[in-house]
Amino acid sequence: MKIDVWTHILSPAFAAHLEAQGQHYLLENRALRDLDLRFEVMDRFGDYRQVLTPIPGPTIYRSLAGKALIDLVRRNNDEMAEIVAQHPDRFAGFAAATPLADPDAATEEASRVVRDLGALGVQLEEDLAAFPLHEARYEPLLAAMEELGGGVWLHPIRKPSTPGFPVEAAPFLFWLTFAYPFDTTITIARLIFAGIYDRHPRLKVIAHHGGGLIPHLSGRIEMMSWYTGMDPTLGEALQRLEKQPIEYFKMVYVDSAMFGSRHACKCVIDFFGSDHVLFGTDTPFDMRGGAHFIPTAISDVEESVLDPSAREAIFAGNACSLIGARV
Repeated sequence: MKIDVWTHILSPAFAAHLEAQGQHYLLENRALRDLDLRFEVMDRFGDYRQVLTPIPGPTIYRSLAGKALIDLVRRNNDEMAEIVAQHPDRFAGFAAATPLADPDAATEEASRVVRDLGALGVQLEEDLAAFPLHEARYEPLLAAMEELGGGVWLHPIRKPSTPGFPVEAAPFLFWLTFAYPFDTTITIARLIFAGIYDRHPRLKVIAHHGGGLIPHLSGRIEMMSWYTGMDPTLGEALQRLEKQPIEYFKMVYVDSAMFGSRHACKCVIDFFGSDHVLFGTDTPFDMRGGAHFIPTAISDVEESVLDPSAREAIFAGNACSLIGARV
């Protein structure tokens, strides 16, 4: 069996909001909301099930705030739960959305969906400016997820206008291709140095796209403690932590959505270990309903892992034991 832990879906509530706002890009990706098309692609891969994840929130509701935002997110989550309940042979569960701009409301909704709707956890957006998850205002949200045993899917969310890349580079998708994994890396690093794993050692953070740059730059991470003389703040931070930074980075869980970069997938598995990697594809953002992402992700794992038990753990076992994916 293969359980794909990262497959996006566009709920009827989110789709209706996009229609009203005149945002058509996501609506043109039929597999995001056409279940028959999704099932047609899924049938090509045998005993294969999906965990549904929402479209990153700010992409949908950037024009909303307050009660309107909270109500839209709740409708999305209710609809995702209903879709999973109607198709238990297709979907192994779902990760819910939160109104992340309102930390208190996000904590309340995250608790509701795990406790009352049976969500496997929540997807939180990484926006280093708008949603600095390492700050104290998000502590109750992360604490609630640890207490309830829910997973935290970390998803980068950057727009072409986000500071950090020249505006004229936007058409070349640098903000998507290169900045997404960078944002994932920085978000996790800030959480670690804020002591998140010392306070919440059972927190199950799942980082998209193999954990960004972490496994590929692990040698540089191990050298962090060598440079405390450059700034005393680093030395003070390291003294507060109970472990070396590299040990915390290895506590992160990641997915296998590497889009056919087999050498990168092997690097991810070698660094995090087969017990910390979950099979994920980012379907259907190949714009082919997953017909490209799913087989390339399968091939990446199969060619990176020779041991059958380790392979099985990545393909399904970790999803069941870690986040309670249903089979």
